[in-house]
Formats: sequence, C-alpha cells, structure tokens
Amino acid sequence: MICIKAFEKGLICKGFPYEVGKTYIMSRNKVKLCSRGFHAANGTDPSLTLEYYSLTESTEYCLVDINVVSSDDDKVVGDKIKIVRKLSLDEVIELDKTGEWCACFATYVKGADIKKLQAAVIKKDKTGEWCAYFAAYVKGADIKKLQAAVVKLDKTGEWCAYFAGHVKAADVKKLQAKVIKLDKTGQWCANFAIFAEGADIKKLQAEVIKKDETGQWCHWFARAVEGADIEKLQAEVIKKDKIGEWCYLFARDVKGADIKKLQTAVIEKDKTGEECTYFAEYVEGADIKKLEAEVIKKDKTGKWCRWFAKYIRWADFEKLQAEVIKKDKTGEQCYSFARDVKGAAIKKLQAEVIKKDKTGRWCAYFAALIQAADIKKLQTAVIKKDKTGRWCLYFADYIKGADIEKLQAAVIEKDKTGKLCYNFARDVEGADIGKLQDAIAGKDKRNQLAKRLLNMP
Repeated sequence: MICIKAFEKGLICKGFPYEVGKTYIMSRNKVKLCSRGFHAANGTDPSLTLEYYSLTESTEYCLVDINVVSSDDDKVVGDKIKIVRKLSLDEVIELDKTGEWCACFATYVKGADIKKLQAAVIKKDKTGEWCAYFAAYVKGADIKKLQAAVVKLDKTGEWCAYFAGHVKAADVKKLQAKVIKLDKTGQWCANFAIFAEGADIKKLQAEVIKKDETGQWCHWFARAVEGADIEKLQAEVIKKDKIGEWCYLFARDVKGADIKKLQTAVIEKDKTGEECTYFAEYVEGADIKKLEAEVIKKDKTGKWCRWFAKYIRWADFEKLQAEVIKKDKTGEQCYSFARDVKGAAIKKLQAEVIKKDKTGRWCAYFAALIQAADIKKLQTAVIKKDKTGRWCLYFADYIKGADIEKLQAAVIEKDKTGKLCYNFARDVEGADIGKLQDAIAGKDKRNQLAKRLLNMP
C-alpha cells in the first residue's frame, strides 16, 4: 500500500535513519499497531500524520510502500517498508485533502507561505472548518476571503458561529444571519450568542426557542448568555424536555430558576428514577422525601434506589435497601449496595446476591470487596453458578481464605480451552502445576499453552 510517512530531518523516525530507495524488513510476528513495526499514515493525506509527528519547518515527508499487517482509521503498520521518494512542500500541500494540514502548517511553522497555504485551504476545505481555523490562528490571514469561504461552505452554522466567536474583525451581522438560516437545532444560535461579541441576543434566543426540540439548547442559552430571558427559556425547557434531564440541569445550573416548578416537571417526565435521583443530589432546595418516593416508584432495577441511598444525605437507606432487594434481578445492585452504603445489612444482601446471581460474578465480587463477607458460602455459590471457570479463577486469585484446591478442580472441570487452567497456574499461589498441565494437554488443541506453561518461571 502506498502511504505517506512523516520523519524528523534526515528521514529519522524514533532515532532510526531511513534512506530513499531502500527497503526495511522485520519479523511479522513482532508487528503490533502503535507498538512495534513500520508505521505510516493510512493513505496519502498528510493530515493523518498530525497526531503522531511534530509539525515543524524541518519535518520531512516521503511516499512509502508498506506491507500492511494491521491498521486503523488514520495509521497502518507493516513488516516491510520501502521509502519510495521524498516529497516537496508543494507536493505535500497538493496531497492535503481537507485543508487541515495546510492550516496547521501555516499556524505552527515560522516562515510558512501564508498566501499559498490560505489559497490551498480555501480550495480544499469542504465544510468551512479549516478556513475558520486559519482565520482564527494564522497571523496575516485574509479575514474577508476566509469569511466568504466559510459562509459559502458551512452547511450547519457551526463554522460561521466559530468564526464570529474566534476571529476579531469578523462581520458579526453577516455571520449571524447565516447561522440563523443554517442552524436546524438551535445549538449554533446558542453558541453564537455565547461567544460572539455584538451578537443580537433577543433574535438568537427567539431562534433557539423555535428550533430546539429537546430543551438542551434553551438550557444552554439560559445558563451561559448574559441577558437571556430565564423565565421564557425555563418554560420552553419544561415544554420540550421528554425525560426530565434538561429540567434537572436547568434547576442545577441556572441562577434564578424556579426549583419547585422544575422539580414537578422532572417528577412528571422521569420514567426510571435517574433524573429524580440527580435532582435530589445536585439541586439545592430539592424536596428529598418527595423525590425519594418517586425513585422508589419508578426504579425497575434497584440501581437508582441504591444510588439515592449512597449519595443523598437524609435518604431513608433502610427503605431503599428493601427496594433494592425487591427490584434487583441479578445480584449486582445488592452487591453494590453492600459495598457503597454505610450501615447496609451485609448478611441480608449477601443472601440475596447468592440467590439472584446466575453466573457467580457478583458472589465473587462480594467476597473480594465486602468486609464481613462469608467467604465459604460465597465460594460454594461461585463453584455452583460459574459455567466457564472464570469466576472460580478470580475467586482463587483475589480472595484471601479461598480454598485453592476446590477452585482449581472447578476450573479444570469447567474450562473448555485450557486458557483458564493456564491462567490459574500462572496467577494463583499454591496452584497444582502438574494437574493443571495435564488438564491443559487435554483441552488445548494447538498445544501452545502447555509449552508456555513449561517455560513459565
């Protein structure tokens, strides 16, 4: 695959000097993306190198032919690379697909040809992002030309808003008109009002109210824009918010918010108890008892009852514990309650975890992390419930007082591939290596794990 690769001056990468025309090879089994091997950009766009290589006047670029072993969105790694040829600055500019590299080069490299790079950015940029960036950060940029390009290219209003907020000498009226026209959600009208000096707050607020479908941007406007009409925006948030999230955030974030009205709205809209819990935790003046009653009513899994008991002062943790025990289907919330809530009934919760846990996972965690846990009872439950051996291995590895022999026997019986037997031998002090080796020999079809076990110190 032909790719572009960046180098330090002298075609040096990580201290190794490369030469044009030469081919370099390494063992394929040592190659790993981001770790070992010959790396290059995933293609010929120099912008893909920006995250990984310093951009300076001495950075050099080459086209390389790489035998790709692995890749992700922006990079490849291979076991063989040929340095095809070095690229001139003009060639690198030409290869830039979006204008990002050109904009960054103009920003960071002293003595860069601003006119040439600006022309390239205007030509290549598809969205207006890099023209806006160029205008904001490059000294000597032609603001009028770049603004005209952004107004023409921007499809959402994002980059017109960015331009107005970041570029001194921007034509705020023209950009505001464009944002109002392009913005479908109210997000960029809100951003314009927040960041652009000279923005028409009333006009932008009206647009946000009209366009915002969830209440998110009305909340944002009220929170961040000086001169916003808090009452009007609050009314819109209450009307538009479907789950109570933005009503809760409005109450938390906006000075002058009507806490009672917003709490009523949250109680009405919240289906799971999550937003009621957050309201009780973070909003000064929240009615804890009322919100607790709603969480108990709405919570289907016990998660938010547990959260309420953990974080909220004045919560009735005994009542919430009873709800967690009733609602929890897997044992996870009972275990978490025992771990997180001061004064939790450990024996009662342990009994529930043993009853509800289908895999052994929560029994193992209970034994590992809850002081006063009954190790013997939990171990018996894990051995009985664990289908794969994973949690038996975990139990043996992490829990003081575990019966290693019993757990080892369970792992040997349950493990299908030999991998867990190998991990048991490697990780668990007191493991019977001979028995585990025999078990691995019968399970591991490629005989790789048994060899690794023999070489283990």
